[in-house]
Amino acid sequence: MKTHKKRTYGRYRFPDDYLPYLVARASHVILREFHALLRARRMRVAEWRVLATLSAGGAYTVGALARAALLEQPTLSKLLDRLERRRLVRRMAGGMDLRQSLIELTPRGRARIRPVVAQARRHESRVLQRFRAKDVQTLRRLLKAVTARLDNGPS
Repeated sequence: MKTHKKRTYGRYRFPDDYLPYLVARASHVILREFHALLRARRMRVAEWRVLATLSAGGAYTVGALARAALLEQPTLSKLLDRLERRRLVRRMAGGMDLRQSLIELTPRGRARIRPVVAQARRHESRVLQRFRAKDVQTLRRLLKAVTARLDNGPS
């Protein structure tokens, strides 16, 4: 069997110390088991992201929901059509700006997502129990800071 030898650049081997790779890899490893739980519930990842985001309460514009759920707006719009047909979400007029609709969960949508959010929290607890609470708190703080500083686009 042929093995691939990693090239070394400076003091580390790419991508072993490349921050975007490390973040993506950590996300993949953490979510692998949870995504299997979603499949067992017959729920797609995009549906989970939308319903979980809306589960916190309140209504979102389509643009804000797309950013929060990590989806492109056209993809989200198609998903919202399906979720609305299944009576999991509803669209409402957006107050003063009638061109903008607001999206919120229906009672049926809340019932659908509530046990999945609870399962997500249990999964998160199982994953994080392997780490010191102080380290988890630091990691959360750093990830929030990275997102807040870089979310406005390229500098």
